[in-house]
Amino acid sequence: MDAAEQDHMKRMEESYWWHVGRRHLIRRTLEHYLGPRGSIDILDVGCGSGRNLELLRQFGTVRGVEPEGPGLENCRASGLGPDVVISGEADSLPFDATSFDLVTAFDVLEHLEDDVLGLQEMRRVLRPGGYALITVPAYRFLWSVHDEVLGHRRRYVASEIHNLFNNNGFVVVRRTYAISFALPAILAYRIGQGLFPPTEERSATYVDVGRVPNWLLTQALKFESRVLGHVDLPAGASVLALARRV
Repeated sequence: MDAAEQDHMKRMEESYWWHVGRRHLIRRTLEHYLGPRGSIDILDVGCGSGRNLELLRQFGTVRGVEPEGPGLENCRASGLGPDVVISGEADSLPFDATSFDLVTAFDVLEHLEDDVLGLQEMRRVLRPGGYALITVPAYRFLWSVHDEVLGHRRRYVASEIHNLFNNNGFVVVRRTYAISFALPAILAYRIGQGLFPPTEERSATYVDVGRVPNWLLTQALKFESRVLGHVDLPAGASVLALARRV
């Protein structure tokens, strides 16, 4: 992802429905399975601008890792020094084995050349019985310019993530589709892009939905986070999975 996209993402993380809604989904999942713990050690892999670290601090002591580049520069500009966010790659994490109780990777695996190696690194730095929580984009048929600009290599279905965890030293605790209530709108937009491709250069990766639709989509994801507290969802634009290291 180039510097312009990183800067754009940083600005959007505060208010754009996708980011705000996803944080609600993450918080609800952690509250349900981990409770309000305050003493666990947490690593956020591919932490970007560091915005999600604020959420994760509610559950313990947080470190982040981000490759050299615009994302790490944004962390430094936000006051996140090397004692909080360290430079490093997801497939060769700069931490000792069994250092953390929880490792998160929000929309990271799809960027990696070798997602198996990335998951094995997450397992290496986890303590036995520790948890990995990830989100990834769903469905190859939703592939678009958005994925290409963001540097995605793949999209997944839920069963692929389930097998990826189970084949690499984890037991899946929860896996479900997410960003489900917004899926019809996303699908319609993707179809529209295919029928009427944009003529301008590929730059912005966010659709300006307007203030009211942005609020409505945010509220829909807040409601979805409550639904996910009770049932798995059969379809969605993302896959969310929580697995325990064995």
